[in-house]
Amino acid sequence: MKANKILDVLDQFKDSHYQKVLINGNWGIGKTKYVIDFIQNYSEACYVSLFGKKDVNSIIQEIYFHILDKAPSGKVKKLMNVLREKMNTLDVSYFGVSLSIPLIANIHKNLNKELGSIKNFVIVLDDLERKHPELDIKEVFGIIDSLSKIEKIKIVLIAATDQLEDVDRETFINYQEKAIDRIYKIEEYADEAPIQILGNSIWRVLEEQINALDFNNLRTFEKTSLFIEEVLTVIEDKYFTDKFTKDDLYRMCFATVFFNIEHNGELRLLDGEANNVEYMKAYYQESENGTIDYLCNFIIQNSLDNVLSKGVFHFIKKWYETGAYNKESLIGAINTINNYKEKTHNFYSSDQEILGVINRTVERIKQLNGSESINEIIFEVSTAISWCEILSIDFDLSNEEILESIKKNIKKKVDVDQNEFNIWEFHTDSPKALSLVESIYKSIKIECFNRLIKKIIECYEQKFYEPLHLKELTQLIEQNPEITIIKEDLLTVLSTYKYLFPFPSGKITEKQWGWCHRIKKLVITIQRSWQIENYYVDFKNYVNDTAVHQSIEDKMLQHRLKELFKQ
Repeated sequence: MKANKILDVLDQFKDSHYQKVLINGNWGIGKTKYVIDFIQNYSEACYVSLFGKKDVNSIIQEIYFHILDKAPSGKVKKLMNVLREKMNTLDVSYFGVSLSIPLIANIHKNLNKELGSIKNFVIVLDDLERKHPELDIKEVFGIIDSLSKIEKIKIVLIAATDQLEDVDRETFINYQEKAIDRIYKIEEYADEAPIQILGNSIWRVLEEQINALDFNNLRTFEKTSLFIEEVLTVIEDKYFTDKFTKDDLYRMCFATVFFNIEHNGELRLLDGEANNVEYMKAYYQESENGTIDYLCNFIIQNSLDNVLSKGVFHFIKKWYETGAYNKESLIGAINTINNYKEKTHNFYSSDQEILGVINRTVERIKQLNGSESINEIIFEVSTAISWCEILSIDFDLSNEEILESIKKNIKKKVDVDQNEFNIWEFHTDSPKALSLVESIYKSIKIECFNRLIKKIIECYEQKFYEPLHLKELTQLIEQNPEITIIKEDLLTVLSTYKYLFPFPSGKITEKQWGWCHRIKKLVITIQRSWQIENYYVDFKNYVNDTAVHQSIEDKMLQHRLKELFKQ
């Protein structure tokens, strides 16, 4: 039965001879939503969630006050006096079914008498599987049985019985026949539910992919809708074009949510022979690129308007999974797609169309003059190489030829004041393209190293002790210890300029003192990252020995060096 049929079931139930029914269905299928809709249209009903309830008392008291809430304001005081009088005669610590149910019957009888009501009162008990472990299911069934014996009171129990723990499941199976008159099984969400949650514009885009997937959790749609709304607060309408479409954003957001919520980040859609499945898992799990390919191939079934949108998919996935995103890099990736010179191509393009893209890319690389954006060059070349692998042809330029062609562009790219460069701006499922991107990335890092060293020497010579560049150089070495090509150059500079250490003698500035600490950190990092034995000890000995010869009477210098070299 579909979830929207709950409205018909409850409408018939309120006037039927059934006293206690169960509505059973998986989490997120829409049970509670349609029960609440019924209650909003039928005044003689109340809703009580068993979530976290650990004793009968808390359930009964909530029912009391729901019944009282139905009374007009003028009747409440009189009914409250009746309730208070009754409760004063009870020992609350032993406030169980046998004492409390008659009290509900009394209150309900008084209320019906005052209002002249002839309708049946429906009490809905939801979330059976979410009750506290201390509350026994037999106690819940006891409440249901006792309440159902009160004239004009009917009980609806809502549960996802497949979520019951082992002991509770066994108890439920043993007692359900006696405790429940009728069970209704909800197996599908209502046809209109996804449209109502997502809205027509999003549903139109996702309908085909959603219908191809096997799941019944409406919360996945709710989470998708909320995530899309969150992303659209950052990616404004002006960034959407015929190359980077809002439809592709919807697809990426849905695939990310579905992958994490429905499949718990597992590759569950792979099928076939066991050996082949294991091989495919290894491929898709090898890198973040592989996971993105899985989402595109199996969840949204290669439906992206533009295959280049994969370059944004990494940001979307990380955003959902961690809550973190770099707006500048995200928008930069979108702009790179929008600035791409070729027309949009995707899974449905022909060989001839793709060959045209590849050939035009080769010609553009040969004609670079240094003014072009390095981001857009990498994006275009890596895309063309990926297409080459799909068509089983070679790209006409080697990595070395490409690196030579973009030397000027790399120099323009590097700014020692803004030297961040994110390799994941360029999605590729091609090992050859990834190799090229990594080579370009390495060249940019080396250029950045060289620029920083030059800038640091200038600051040292001019006694302009701005420590920012030292900090950046140290971080680059820490994060890229494998790039040793600049090792000899840097060690030569530090030897020539005596570690670039400005002795803190006499009156000094805060920045000079900060520079001293940064040089110390740089030396330690060099020793650790490049495994140069005793490099820090040699530095420390040089500083202390030189200080003694320079100014043995400068007590503040001696004091500062002791502070600097404290462990």
